[in-house]
Amino acid sequence: MKKILFSVAAAALMFAGCSSDEEGALGSQMHLSINPTIANPQVMPTSRVTDTDFEAGDKIGLRVKMTTGVEFLANEPMVYDAAQGLFTSSKNWYEDINLTSDLFAYHPFVEGAALPTNFEVKLDQSAEGYAQSDLLVAMKSKVNPTTAATQMTFSHKMARLIIDIKSNTSGYDISKVEILGVATAGTLNLENGEVTAASALQNVIAHTAQANKMYYALVMPQAGVKMSVKVTTADGQSRTYSLQATDLKSGENRRLATDVKPVSINVTISGPINQWVDGEDLIIDGGETPAEQNVVEWGGVKYKTVTLSNGQVWMAENLRYLPAGKTASSNPADGSGVWLPCNLQKAADASRVETDGYYYSYPVLLGIEGEKFTAENYNKYEGAQGICPKGWHVPTEADWAKLTDQGSEFYTDEQKGAFLPLLAKAGMNITGLGYINGATATTTPVYMANESKAPDGAGKFGMAYYASSTSQSIDFNTAGKPESGIKKIGYRAAMVTYNANYNRLTIANQMAYGAAPVRCVKD
Repeated sequence: MKKILFSVAAAALMFAGCSSDEEGALGSQMHLSINPTIANPQVMPTSRVTDTDFEAGDKIGLRVKMTTGVEFLANEPMVYDAAQGLFTSSKNWYEDINLTSDLFAYHPFVEGAALPTNFEVKLDQSAEGYAQSDLLVAMKSKVNPTTAATQMTFSHKMARLIIDIKSNTSGYDISKVEILGVATAGTLNLENGEVTAASALQNVIAHTAQANKMYYALVMPQAGVKMSVKVTTADGQSRTYSLQATDLKSGENRRLATDVKPVSINVTISGPINQWVDGEDLIIDGGETPAEQNVVEWGGVKYKTVTLSNGQVWMAENLRYLPAGKTASSNPADGSGVWLPCNLQKAADASRVETDGYYYSYPVLLGIEGEKFTAENYNKYEGAQGICPKGWHVPTEADWAKLTDQGSEFYTDEQKGAFLPLLAKAGMNITGLGYINGATATTTPVYMANESKAPDGAGKFGMAYYASSTSQSIDFNTAGKPESGIKKIGYRAAMVTYNANYNRLTIANQMAYGAAPVRCVKD
């Protein structure tokens, strides 16, 4: 194995009985060089694309900080000389050979006047991005100038995920493997060499170590991450499997032994991995209670709640609350403010209340005084408690976005939104259902429902709206003149799309003279 050396490549100096002047000049004749080794060579991984070690021309950065506090070198580039097995530099040691220094070296090198304090892995590691994501750090204290190479031991600072394809019965080659929902950026502590994740969750395309067999991904060390693995085959089909929250540690392998099947993948846990320090087994998120379950009582009804890994606490059921003085109507045009849900035939259906909840007008669900929109009040209720219990509120657009946007554990590129099966696995149980449409202030509201065009969509709703408290727009009968009266108002809403192409939750606009079900979220 090649050695990673920090050495001072010095001219051969044979000093016998030299004067003090000669001793003081010794450092000026010694070039810096490093003799590198890899920490725990028996367990280190194939972290670089081509080899387990440095290659000719590789570059590291070095800081030399004297024990007096003076920074002799701040971010000195050093190039790997494969013939010598050393990192070398044109710089000389300082002259006082009795003065010690603390050394900090890292790879890959980043141009700059000082050592970088931030690092991020590449989101696409399918090619050279993998090697560029392997942060190595070496530290050594109390080093004297010397004619010999200074030996330094480099350690891997990222965590590595290994996707081991044990079998593939899909009938197609694997075109891409991704890790979904992991931190990819963080900070580098120059005092102890440790890294701390400090980024939103993102998706990483894994490196192909062996096509259809083995894939690697380097990510930030992070605690309590709830990630997924997605395998895409050449026919464009993807299989996604979520894992329970787990810790990913610096310099540690986590291995996923994966069977790719025609319609799904199964993830199991392997034993030790050669060349990495093995962490604890990953836990498959396949139990009956994939997230913390609890209940909240409101209006005499107990609602299941779910605590998601992003910290949000949601009702896991649609609201069935009747405000004081209200009864649920079956006529969308009567202005009652609370209506029974409808079936696919667009008729009121009381048997669906248990699963679908009631449909609420926006003034009622937001708790707008007098249950009437005005130009002054329509946009004043974002985050309002509305008809939710105390300590809860009608979700804002931002609340829904934590489920639907990129970076969410439920988001997939294919769906361009939250994948409904992932939400269901987490306990959210979002489904398609009906709603009431009222396009303008003068339109007669009607029940809306359509049957899904998905292959298994017979008898199932194809879309739905779930209300938010975030207003989107207001239009007047005469543009720009509130005195002419309100023509229409739009609110941001969560929208289910379930058809031949999508099975997702996204954010869209709903006209607020209609009505929608409500799913409350905790403050």
